[in-house]
Amino acid sequence: MKKVLVVFDTTYGNTEKLGREIAAGIEETGTAECKVIGIKEVKSEDISGFDGVLFGGPIHAFRATRGIKGAVKDAAKKGLDGKLVSTFDTYQAPGHKGRAAKQIEEMIADKAPGAKILSPGCTALVDGRTGPLNAVEPAKAREFGKKFAEELAG
Repeated sequence: MKKVLVVFDTTYGNTEKLGREIAAGIEETGTAECKVIGIKEVKSEDISGFDGVLFGGPIHAFRATRGIKGAVKDAAKKGLDGKLVSTFDTYQAPGHKGRAAKQIEEMIADKAPGAKILSPGCTALVDGRTGPLNAVEPAKAREFGKKFAEELAG
């Protein structure tokens, strides 16, 4: 069975919830198991045993957070080459959709050119500044998780 690491940064808990929904979608396929961790745990996590890694965070000041950028740097130093990697983000304003996910993806391509990137990542609308996730987003996240698992299975 394949192993997937889901790394999140979150302010109000919405991006964590999105990451957990993606992980649930992956696990529903029966082809992979997931471990979901916050950004502070990346430095101590041995990522060598994972076949895939997802990175996600909210949009903050029109961009990906410093926390998720730092987590990507830490993971890239440990080795993302050969792994399937993708991104996810949460946004409040429609014009910001996918902005953080795209920035994280570009950073992965720069810091870990040997990683296989599944693009575009998963992006989810948050109702109001503090959430919750819009009602349609959990199902979309699970579908994205299934897509990631299918890509991982080859």
